[in-house]
Amino acid sequence: MAKQAKRERQRVNREARRQAELAAERRRKQWRMGRTIAIFAVPLVIVFVVLQLRSSGGSEPNRKFSKAPAQTLKPDTNYTATIDTSEGRMVVNLDAAAAPTSVNNFVFLARKHFYDGLDFHRVAKDFVIQGGDPQGNGNGGPGYQIQAELPANGYQVGSVAWAKGGQEPAGTAGSQFFIVFSPAPGTGQGLDALNQPPYQYGIIGTTTPETLSVAQKIGALAPKTQSGDGKPTKKVTINKVTIAESP
Repeated sequence: MAKQAKRERQRVNREARRQAELAAERRRKQWRMGRTIAIFAVPLVIVFVVLQLRSSGGSEPNRKFSKAPAQTLKPDTNYTATIDTSEGRMVVNLDAAAAPTSVNNFVFLARKHFYDGLDFHRVAKDFVIQGGDPQGNGNGGPGYQIQAELPANGYQVGSVAWAKGGQEPAGTAGSQFFIVFSPAPGTGQGLDALNQPPYQYGIIGTTTPETLSVAQKIGALAPKTQSGDGKPTKKVTINKVTIAESP
């Protein structure tokens, strides 16, 4: 009986050791599998981050500057801006020949992704839409001001120009801009009032006729108030502004 009990104890011990070895092997396999997954996962995360950066232009928006940009426009070069919004895309022919300081500022801010994610915070019924304010209330800017060139012949439907505070000198500009989408005919206000010399707002360029309809679509979101001037009835976001160059 003693021998039989001894053999049973040995069998139980062998089985316990075997189970322990199997458990240890399973743990080693799980650890190796986890390490392999981690090794493959890290490059995938890196690739994902790189693709995200590329899709967003490779940079976070920069909205704080200590001074106005240096002049970097190339001579004899045409500049075009595409303003991609939640309501569609507007293409603007930038008037670099007549307004180099003004256009240089717009190009600088666009390439710094300043406008990415900002809203058109103001719509004036039958007149203009306005955006480019990081505060979203009409009081924000890039941290500096420039003296932009004023238009030679006033403003027309499709004109893109710098906004400024009422007490600021003519041509003062920061980052906020407006687009004239309608003349407000017969009101004595709107474009009629804007074109009373001396002109006050630095010129940037003109929207193409094909894309003016996007500005008009945003303009149709004017607030339902007596003045018809204020935040649009629907949030309108500037996704990004891209700059193209051509000879």
